[in-house]
Amino acid sequence: MLLDEPFGALDAKVRKDLRRWIRKLHDEIQVTSVFVTHDQEEALEVADRIVVINKGRVEQVGTPDEVYDNPRNPFVFQFLGDANLFHSRTEDNNNLKPRIDQVDKDKAISQIFVRPHDVEVSKLPIDASIRTIIRDIRSAGALIRLELERTDTLERVDATVSRSDFRKQDVAAGHQVYIRLKNAKVFQDDYVI
Repeated sequence: MLLDEPFGALDAKVRKDLRRWIRKLHDEIQVTSVFVTHDQEEALEVADRIVVINKGRVEQVGTPDEVYDNPRNPFVFQFLGDANLFHSRTEDNNNLKPRIDQVDKDKAISQIFVRPHDVEVSKLPIDASIRTIIRDIRSAGALIRLELERTDTLERVDATVSRSDFRKQDVAAGHQVYIRLKNAKVFQDDYVI
C-alpha cells in the first residue's frame, strides 16, 4: 500500500485520529505499506521503520526509536525535531555541556545538538550549568516554551518545560536562569549540511 502525504490537508485533531486508525489497520491487514510524509511526528508515530532521505540520498534507516535516539548525523537530528546547536572544541566542553559521555577527548568537536525538552532550567546555579537570560516565554498548553540567551556568547537557546515545573521556578522574562543540557549528541566537524 502506498500512501503519499495522505493527511496533508487535514486539521490536527483529524490527523491524530487517522494516524491511530491507519496504524491499527496496518497491523490488522499486515500488508507492506510505504507512508510518505514530511510530518516527523506522524512518521515517528505510524512507522515500524523510518527512512530519512535528504536530496535523494538515504541518510538513515531504523526504527523510530533508533532514528530519534541515535541520529547518524546532524541532518537527521535536526530533521526529526527542534534542536539547539552549540559549537565547541573539546577543551571548551566542560563550559558548554558537562558530562558529554560520547566525546572522544582526543578530538576537537564542532557540533553539539540538544533538544529543547532536554534543556534543564533552574533559577539557582546547578552543577556545571550555563547562565542565561529569559528573553521570551510562550505558553503552549501543557508546555512552556522559553527563549533563552546565553550570557557568555549571546547565543539563543530554546527550552521546553512543563507548566508545573515552570511555575515552581517563579521566573519571568528578563530573569537570569541556569541551564544544563541533557542527552546531547555530538558530531564531528566533517559533516556539512
